[in-house]
Amino acid sequence: MLYLSPGVSEWKNDMFTPCKLRTHLLQAQEAGCSPEEILDGSGVSWSNIESLQPLGLDTIAGLFDYVARRTPPGFAIRAGYMSTIRIYGIVGFAAMTMPTLRTAFEHWSRYYAVSGDPIVTSISEHGDHWRMRFEPRCLMSAEARRFCIETSIAALEPVIKELTDATASTLKIDFAADRPSWDKDYRVFGTKNIQFNQRETTYYGKRSDLDRAIPTSDTTVSHVLLRHCDEYLATLTNSSSICEQLDYLMCTSVGSIPSLDQMARTIGTNSRSLQKELRAEGMSYQELVRRYRVKQSKILLRETRPVIKDIAYRLGFKDVSSFRRAFRSWTGKSIGAWQQATSARVPPSFNHETPPSSLN
Repeated sequence: MLYLSPGVSEWKNDMFTPCKLRTHLLQAQEAGCSPEEILDGSGVSWSNIESLQPLGLDTIAGLFDYVARRTPPGFAIRAGYMSTIRIYGIVGFAAMTMPTLRTAFEHWSRYYAVSGDPIVTSISEHGDHWRMRFEPRCLMSAEARRFCIETSIAALEPVIKELTDATASTLKIDFAADRPSWDKDYRVFGTKNIQFNQRETTYYGKRSDLDRAIPTSDTTVSHVLLRHCDEYLATLTNSSSICEQLDYLMCTSVGSIPSLDQMARTIGTNSRSLQKELRAEGMSYQELVRRYRVKQSKILLRETRPVIKDIAYRLGFKDVSSFRRAFRSWTGKSIGAWQQATSARVPPSFNHETPPSSLN
């Protein structure tokens, strides 16, 4: 049996409540890191996040890059392990009303985006074990992706314990990322069978865990909360602009940028009608492609040890030279100069070597 969340195109790039982001910024604050300083330069204030002002999922993913870079090594694992199901707002509370752990996870896989989580999960059952996979919902920097996946997988054991009043039967955990120098933080998990540099990040547990009853299950309350979740999702899926839809399609077309005609066919229209819709939003297709490439190139170039050739390919350039020329025309700087200027803006005070005592 396989439980999958809705396709990306159903969510597009709408506005989400940044519950998860706020939680981890509050945890950082408790650890002695200022949320205002973490978000400095992002264009989004801490007051916006603290008040749960809705943001686009791409924006939330970009803000996690700031959190990942400006918190101590190992913070993501420790923060995730301190999480509770309640941090995910209505989605978390609804999970607490489900009859079993299986139905709670099925619920979570469908409604994860309501909490502004850029990580999507899928669950499958195999023989005597079950698996949960963790993948980014949108294009993210390597640092943001690792942070979000680590906090998500670290939260799994405590959430299972919270929902069922019993310790999770963890069999194995695979991480797609490489082994960090601070891997001692991974000792919090209930298994020593942890592998790095795997094809995908996956949690393995005993299948019997999925049959566990949830003591706080309440059918009446569940129906009410699920109705609210459905109403919210219905609002989301009907509010995307044509630019947001095309942004998503470009994001999924690694190695090429679809032509206007290809885009039109994909969304079920013709190129003339598509151009008309874009003009109504004050945009041409060429400008939309340029804007997409500028945004994504800056995200990818901030990754640790970025490979310029791979970035050029992912953004649909025929060679590295073409990408370098385009980047200079966009920013007025060479790639190297832009990277140097960007890294210089990260406050050195956040380059912690010792984890804060409050999270030990």
